[in-house]
Amino acid sequence: MGEGKARVYAIDLARGLAVFFMILVHVLITFSSDEIRASLFGRFIDFMGGPPAAPVFMAMMGASLFFSRHSDFKTTALRGLKIIGLGYLLNFLRGVLPILLTKSFLPSAYAQIPEAVQNMTDAFLEVDILQFAGLALIAGAFMKNLNLKWFTYLIIAAIVGSISPFLWKLGAGIPFLGELLNLLWGDKPSLEECVGNIVSFPFFPWFSFVLAGMAMGKVLTSSGDTDKIIKYAGMTGFIILIPTWPIVFGNFKYHMNDYYHCRPLAVLLMIAFVFAWLWLCHLALKHIKMNRVFTLLFDWSKNVNSIYMIQWILIMLLADMLLGFDRYALLGTLAIMLLLLIGTHYTDKIYRRFISKNV
Repeated sequence: MGEGKARVYAIDLARGLAVFFMILVHVLITFSSDEIRASLFGRFIDFMGGPPAAPVFMAMMGASLFFSRHSDFKTTALRGLKIIGLGYLLNFLRGVLPILLTKSFLPSAYAQIPEAVQNMTDAFLEVDILQFAGLALIAGAFMKNLNLKWFTYLIIAAIVGSISPFLWKLGAGIPFLGELLNLLWGDKPSLEECVGNIVSFPFFPWFSFVLAGMAMGKVLTSSGDTDKIIKYAGMTGFIILIPTWPIVFGNFKYHMNDYYHCRPLAVLLMIAFVFAWLWLCHLALKHIKMNRVFTLLFDWSKNVNSIYMIQWILIMLLADMLLGFDRYALLGTLAIMLLLLIGTHYTDKIYRRFISKNV
């Protein structure tokens, strides 16, 4: 099967589910009370917004480098730069602009905003998933052009994950250069749950997930048996999960750290989970008839960048100007989750309709 001709719909399903869980976990960390976040419900949403979300996004992006018909280095690098730019535009729209509006027009609401959220410099310079995705696209396109063997990507992924803890915060105190280095290995934790770490997705270790996805994409595009490859990858993932799961969860704080700066064994755990999860998505598509839920998830997968930006803008506008932070019990959390899922979906549809008519 030639490169660019295969289509693995399990990738679309996995990415669409990642969008769903992503919105839920962002609502949880922004609006829910400490009690809800610590509850069984909160822990479940937190988990589903972890391995099945961002690591899946990154691995599927790596795999997609081998499926796209327009994946030459120049085209992909320009797309990567555009995504980095969108990341900083999002930082302004969700972090700076709502604070400016709230401070100017709703001073009583502004006084209730956590101090860490009020820091507009940190809000604009935050290294989020779009900045990382753009940088990873550029690096991934360069490595793809080297025509490496599929297992070489996994070896490099292991190296990236292993050396990452030794790089975090390196050069952080250097003016200007330190901010650029944050893209690679920054680590600036915040005391606020709704902020987390100012460097949410450093290149080290997150590029490991992209590389794992590239290994999968390389194999899938060179093989005519998609079922067999995904099955073997999924079984391998489950086999790796068996010994690593109890070790990681036995000392969760050390291995998972703050999730964004996970240590090598946690990186391995999440890569194994991604492979197993992709197999489960593949099986679901084989044994469940196409339905409206799948169609919706495929649509979200196709428009992940715009949906990601829209959901964060809506969340922060609501939190800063209307609903507040860290205060809602279960029913309130569920209501906001439903509101954000519906609001994001239809806002994205309006946005795409506008773009199609004006571009």
